[in-house]
Amino acid sequence: MVHYKLIYFNLRGRAELARLVLQHQEIVFEDFRFEREEWPKYKAGTPFGQVPVLEVDGEPLAQSNTIARYLARQHGLAGQNDWEQSQADMYVDCIHDLIGGTRPIIYETDKDKQKEMFQKFLQDVVNPHLQKVEQQLIKNGSGFLVGKSITWADLAYYSFFSPMMERLGEAILDITPHLKKLVAHVGNIPQIKKYVETRPKTAL
Repeated sequence: MVHYKLIYFNLRGRAELARLVLQHQEIVFEDFRFEREEWPKYKAGTPFGQVPVLEVDGEPLAQSNTIARYLARQHGLAGQNDWEQSQADMYVDCIHDLIGGTRPIIYETDKDKQKEMFQKFLQDVVNPHLQKVEQQLIKNGSGFLVGKSITWADLAYYSFFSPMMERLGEAILDITPHLKKLVAHVGNIPQIKKYVETRPKTAL
């Protein structure tokens, strides 16, 4: 049996999609978490001085989307053919871009300015993207973003939008009822629900 060790801060952050892939497929893995002040102790042992890192039988793999994509392909969540896999990759890359867009907001220390930045981000970036995703869900007709069954792309959208719904309320996705239904569906998958209820409580 392959031994997976996923190394990351004690946060959801950029490791959460990989965790969700593993949890959805009920794959046993070592979820190795450490606090920020411990980072210097582990940094030199990573391929590029960054986390997350996935060790596969002791061999390291870096970059968050690369890790999650590898796991999705190994365990049946990447898509049923080359086209579906490429579509799933495309949507996960969109989430990667959205995550990048939140970084200046997260690190803004002025609370009033932070709120203003977030509202602008929602209006100018998130909402236009949501409309495109809603159109895809309607067009695809299966309840999932790609193909006829769940892929890591669906898990990526759940990972990004479920915390946002927790903080801002479910109404944030009222303009996209199909995406709202997808996020709810993923959250109610028994193994995902159990993981979310028992994972460490962290701010991010």
